[in-house]
Amino acid sequence: MTTYAIGSVKGDYQSLVKLLEKIQFDPDNDCLWFAGNLVNEGPDSLAVLRFIKNLGKKAVTVLGNQELHLLRVAAGFAAPNADDSLDEIINAPDRDELLNWLRRRGLIHHDSKLNFTLVHAGIPAEWTFSQALTFAYEVESVLSGSNYAAFLENRRQDQSRWHAKLRGWKRLNFIANAYTLMKYCTEQGRLDFNASGKLGSQPPSLVPWYRLPDRIASNLRIVFADDADFEDDAFPGVYPLPTRGKLSALQLSAMAENIHIYHQL
Repeated sequence: MTTYAIGSVKGDYQSLVKLLEKIQFDPDNDCLWFAGNLVNEGPDSLAVLRFIKNLGKKAVTVLGNQELHLLRVAAGFAAPNADDSLDEIINAPDRDELLNWLRRRGLIHHDSKLNFTLVHAGIPAEWTFSQALTFAYEVESVLSGSNYAAFLENRRQDQSRWHAKLRGWKRLNFIANAYTLMKYCTEQGRLDFNASGKLGSQPPSLVPWYRLPDRIASNLRIVFADDADFEDDAFPGVYPLPTRGKLSALQLSAMAENIHIYHQL
């Protein structure tokens, strides 16, 4: 079985189909990892959701910020943005089935045999691997449970600094922000919600999350969607999936020399 990791599809169903044709994806024998942001921006978010959901256990999906935004809009806790392309999902006859499926996706996925960890954005420097799993579960359990609406109603994107004493919605919001929005950070680990773009184009006080010194989980091999468009040189232990321009797939392997990236033509 071959496992491929794919970056932010963003509702571009045709590009996804072409990419799967290029890698000769076999749903009977292969597995796909999706790094979140399946929806929005592109014209076919509904087709993307239906396709990936129907793959069943052959697809692993973690949540991105666009999925959380979709859930909030569908629940009436956020207004759609002017450039959103989510109406087709919200008005679909199977919307509840699709949204309930999304609510039960995780924020992190780890495969011990492949020795790869999948997230949408990143893992804070202060967290151990065990903490990363535990903290993700705090959000996942609320989002998949009966109290999910309260989380969506209290969802905020302004909690930018972690400390162990965080409680309640502030704690859950930071965890969700780290997993779905983290790009550039201060050297002290505070998230910057505005900075993106090529490494070196930001103020010197900001660095990509994976370049923070003393990152505790630096032993992990982390696959994530490069929505910031870092354009960074290869960095040990991180595998950014480009999301600008051509959609790409990373063929995962326990052996480093067998890791290949494929771009949609």
